[in-house]
Amino acid sequence: MAGKAIVLTGTPGVGKTTIAKAISKTGIRLIELNTLAVETGAVREIDKERNSKVIKPQALKKAIAKILSDGDSTFLIEGHFGELVPSRFVEKAIVLRTYPFELKERLKKKGYSDEKIRENVEAELLDSCLIAAVKAFGENKVQEIDTSGLSPEEAVKEVEKAINGKGMPPGCINWISRLESEGKLRDLIP
Repeated sequence: MAGKAIVLTGTPGVGKTTIAKAISKTGIRLIELNTLAVETGAVREIDKERNSKVIKPQALKKAIAKILSDGDSTFLIEGHFGELVPSRFVEKAIVLRTYPFELKERLKKKGYSDEKIRENVEAELLDSCLIAAVKAFGENKVQEIDTSGLSPEEAVKEVEKAINGKGMPPGCINWISRLESEGKLRDLIP
């Protein structure tokens, strides 16, 4: 029997790691994709200019598949490249989302460079992680959660609801429409 995966993904800064660590305290086994990539040699190189790891996708997929094939429990798999989890194991994928201006502030506090902030805010604005999850796992397995303005405890509760099937279906969050209606889109993308 193989393990099952609940994928927790989203743009850097949306709260994946904090939420995943809190949920793992309930007994679900946690796989952090960044850590797994390092431990299994699935990091091709470090991009010093962008201060990020360049992953070998096939090597990481193979490492994930090995863990899930050898297990028989449910795993929470956390990482912004969650689409690399082999779909045959995925029970559900939860994409965390954050209002782009709030995300920008979170990334500034984390010390991200202006370029990296711009890239990640743009990815959030364009639904990059959501699109990748839907493409990898199918619309029926994907839910999204807006973490904007939520405390870590509130965000954990929302993720727990989504794990139990009470999240929002893909496409409920549309930052471009919201920012246009607020007259703020040009403030974000000059």
